[in-house]
Amino acid sequence: MEKFEAKQVIEYLRSGVSSRRLSSLFSYGREAALERVSRDLKRVKAEGSVLSLVVKGNFGNGKTHFLNIIFKQAEEMNFAVSFVPLSRETPFDRLDRLYRRAVAGLFLPGYAQPGLTPLLEGLRPDSAEAEEILGYTGRNLHPRLEAILRNYLEGGDAYNQHILLSDLAGDFVPNAQLKSIHRLNFGKPLSLTRFTVKENIFDYFRLLAYLIRARGYAGWVILFDEFEQLMYLGVTARANAYLNAARFMSPSYGLTAAYTVFAASANLWSELIWKQKNSDYDVVPQKLAARGREHEIPTVREVFGHFLRDNLFLDTLSTFDTRRLLQAVRDCHARAYSWPAPVDLDQITGNLPSDRPLRTVIRAVVEYLDLQYLYGERPEITVAVPEEILPDEAAAGA
Repeated sequence: MEKFEAKQVIEYLRSGVSSRRLSSLFSYGREAALERVSRDLKRVKAEGSVLSLVVKGNFGNGKTHFLNIIFKQAEEMNFAVSFVPLSRETPFDRLDRLYRRAVAGLFLPGYAQPGLTPLLEGLRPDSAEAEEILGYTGRNLHPRLEAILRNYLEGGDAYNQHILLSDLAGDFVPNAQLKSIHRLNFGKPLSLTRFTVKENIFDYFRLLAYLIRARGYAGWVILFDEFEQLMYLGVTARANAYLNAARFMSPSYGLTAAYTVFAASANLWSELIWKQKNSDYDVVPQKLAARGREHEIPTVREVFGHFLRDNLFLDTLSTFDTRRLLQAVRDCHARAYSWPAPVDLDQITGNLPSDRPLRTVIRAVVEYLDLQYLYGERPEITVAVPEEILPDEAAAGA
């Protein structure tokens, strides 16, 4: 690692922000979990399967970091990867917002910038590959998507192509404008059946998954971070979110070669899904029944069962793995600033409470090294680490 690169890594660690670069350097203690993911990815690549995984862990134990490790490995295996952090602006009950964010965060192997433009570059309108994609779209998806794709490929106007590309990215074009573009390109009217975002948006996910596979990539890995954001939704919205999750878990919804990972804090289960009183396992089916949606209850139950069966818990790193990680941090700091960082880690970590999240410990170690580097001697201070504020506590205090 070069000096400049080492400084970048230390800056990431100092700020507490995870990244793909950090994931390639600091994956200590997650080898067994990563092996499971590797087996899943190989199956998706070989069979075109639709698989999913729930990753859970305590706050600050490295869930986002582990998603970045998956990101790096998937990219090396020729997968397209979308990283989608959930938030109030991107809630899981709104598939249109999820899709828009998934496209904005879509990275293809070999491309530094995200987006779906590289998937369509080089796709000739008269080629067998283009006809195969259009044939799949026409047979399996809403007619609007075939019209969008055909007009994009066969239309000659660059401005209209930009509009159609924006539609494929989730900025939907009004039907009247699409019909106008079609008439301009082909000289005849376009007849479309009714399209609603709520009912038909998942066809866009299906098209993108198929397009990724058809263009020679191994498949599509979708990483949903902060899945515990469900805790801030109402009961009806949570019910819709669970039903949306089912679409990514089962091949019956039409995805092609897709691997979806949901990362959530462990308190999502203890405080919402499996708690002893008024848990979502009971409340959500009751809400669906009250709204005349009894037919959706088995799907929600299956999602809960998936959460229970197919999950991966990221436990606190062992003392041995924590030491290996902190040694790597120390070595990186020494390389970044060309100085003999202290060898004895105990003098750095001795005052840190053992129950602190790993992220907090790493930031404290980096701060300690910064101080010793600046002042040339071991700081005579007691390292006091403030309590980290959990997301629900922050919301309560706002």
